[in-house]
Amino acid sequence: VADENGWAGKTAIPTSDYLLILKGLSHCEDGVIQLSKGDKRVFKFDANGKFAMARRILFHWAEMTTRIEQGENIIDENHTPFWIEFCETLTSACQAWQECAQHVLEPRYLDEPGLTLYGDWLRNELALLHFPENLLAPPDPSDNIFIKTGDIIPSSGIWEPVDEKKTPLTRIFNRAVAPIPPFNPVGAMNYLHGGSQAPRITVETETDNIDFDTTWRLLWSDERYLDEEIPIEEKSYRFNEPKNNRE
Repeated sequence: VADENGWAGKTAIPTSDYLLILKGLSHCEDGVIQLSKGDKRVFKFDANGKFAMARRILFHWAEMTTRIEQGENIIDENHTPFWIEFCETLTSACQAWQECAQHVLEPRYLDEPGLTLYGDWLRNELALLHFPENLLAPPDPSDNIFIKTGDIIPSSGIWEPVDEKKTPLTRIFNRAVAPIPPFNPVGAMNYLHGGSQAPRITVETETDNIDFDTTWRLLWSDERYLDEEIPIEEKSYRFNEPKNNRE
């Protein structure tokens, strides 16, 4: 619209920026297509990380609009058609993105702890989620798979940090002996990515958050989308943000 009115040199969103936004959307669509074929590498922070690439333009504009709101940057709103609608849509997209991406997308730095921390924030978020009426209990696999912080994760899925019971054999052979039940959780379940290093966990205390090494137990191996179908339980998912989705 700006170009059609001869405002190309005045608008805050020139054609070149619009093309970058479309490129970010294309990365996101490519990620969904690859995910529908069972390729979970799209969640990683590397050359296969389609969602990480899509995130760049989204966060770029989130930062830009913040600077404009604070008066650090100035735009010519009169020559930027639909600026208010653009900002509202951007805010909604960022809120929905944060709700799911912050627990699933692989972090940028290798030494970052598991993304999901059980504490006040997570308890508040869980209270807002819409769960099915008949919610199944977490799986308790009989064929246990364990890894330690720093090990290569063999399978993408949901892993739980557990308290490793020390026995005389454990002390002697260290990593050679698997933990023994009961497997008491010491932190929040996390979605971990196959092929990456198992992270540390963060534990919230009254005064601070502490990161430490742990043993992870595989609860659920992610084999979704292999048949190019969206699981039934995901079709009814409702985002908490934007807030009108809660109704």
